[in-house]
Amino acid sequence: MSEEPNFHSEQDSFIQNLRKQTAASHQKLEENDLSKMILNEQVSLVDYQNYLSALYGVTLGCENFVFPRIADIIPDLDQRYRSQLVTQDLLATGFTKNQIEALPVYRFAFSSVAGYLGAMYVLEGSTLGGRILYKHINKTLGLTLENGGSYFWGYGEQTGLMWKSFISPFAQYALGTGKSAEIIQGAVNTFTIIDKWLDEAVIEK
Repeated sequence: MSEEPNFHSEQDSFIQNLRKQTAASHQKLEENDLSKMILNEQVSLVDYQNYLSALYGVTLGCENFVFPRIADIIPDLDQRYRSQLVTQDLLATGFTKNQIEALPVYRFAFSSVAGYLGAMYVLEGSTLGGRILYKHINKTLGLTLENGGSYFWGYGEQTGLMWKSFISPFAQYALGTGKSAEIIQGAVNTFTIIDKWLDEAVIEK
């Protein structure tokens, strides 16, 4: 019985270290021009579409290239597909299916499963901040879950529970394999990848 509290202590320590080690790259992503624009009080619908278009590329890229590599570790991946929400929101705000299908998709490639888990940490972590973005977009653009804001609504009221159910097997793998450093580096790399991806995002309407 004494092993469980010890594991939770180690898990908390790992997550705290992960946040600390990724703080700089996370902050740089938040300071990206597109990231800042989406939180501006003067955000336009085109700004929103541009941001969503970029996120489509990394979200679908994660599903295509990351999910298959971590399926044996994260048991509920089938509940974590969200690219269809971006498609739904882009269609609701004026995109055509052809425009969406023409959007570029990032090909995630890491040298280990640990690296892919680091990427998943970043993508899943974005659901927590997504709730803040949803409130902002709802206030500034009037978008709701039904008419263009479903991606940032994410898992809705289940967001906290979904995060906890991800963190548990995620941390178990890190602590059980001794690959915490590889996971952290994968997360750092992913923040940088998304930062550069947003820099290159161009909308063609």
